[in-house]
Amino acid sequence: MSGNVAWNLESFLDSLIYELDKAQDTLSVKGLNRKLTYTVKDLSLDLQIFPEFDGDTVRFTTARPGETGASKVTFQLGSILDNQIREVTKRPPSKEETSIDQTNLPEEQRRELKKLGIRSAEDLRRTVEEKNVDLGKVTEDKVDYGNLAELINQSRRKQRAPRVSNVNLSKEQGKTVLTLKGENLAIAASLDDFPVAVINDQNVEVMSASENELKLQVNSDQLYAESNQLKIALDPYAIVTMNLKSS
Repeated sequence: MSGNVAWNLESFLDSLIYELDKAQDTLSVKGLNRKLTYTVKDLSLDLQIFPEFDGDTVRFTTARPGETGASKVTFQLGSILDNQIREVTKRPPSKEETSIDQTNLPEEQRRELKKLGIRSAEDLRRTVEEKNVDLGKVTEDKVDYGNLAELINQSRRKQRAPRVSNVNLSKEQGKTVLTLKGENLAIAASLDDFPVAVINDQNVEVMSASENELKLQVNSDQLYAESNQLKIALDPYAIVTMNLKSS
């Protein structure tokens, strides 16, 4: 007999629900060819298990035949419709959102945020700014507000991501000027060190910067004949990179 391997509740329920979903899919196809006589609606399951707790997570080992001292756990799975799921669960994170697991927060702080249902930087921003929750008090100061503030700023910037709609090279008062127009460009006017721009890895002067327009002064010897790479750090949370080709 193979070794008895410990398992966690989430993976067990995921597997069980997956099997129930497959049974439902099978019955739905079968119903196209003949009348159904039964369906899977509710499921009750009793397990004899030994719980293991390592101070953070709980895992279980199923009791083998003849083993004593196990705990009994009963699972009762009922039916739920898709509209009920939508009503009681939050929407999945979008591809623009930064997962808490993708941040540089310490593992302990990520764990504390997950316990509160905060799984992305946008969740964090909504909780602190829109719902006015003091996470320091809720977590008994287990989270660092300096780290959280940076995540909130990242999330806020992603909600107002920069977009360049037009790039134009022209002469203005004897200067070669590269003008970028778009949306949400320089929105952090209070940051003295931004925006910062380089073209072909050489610094260029930022003449003016606003939410809808950036003007850069470039020297002729900084430009290549066919293609030029432009990088602009609009603020600590937004960097624009583009290749400019001569027309």
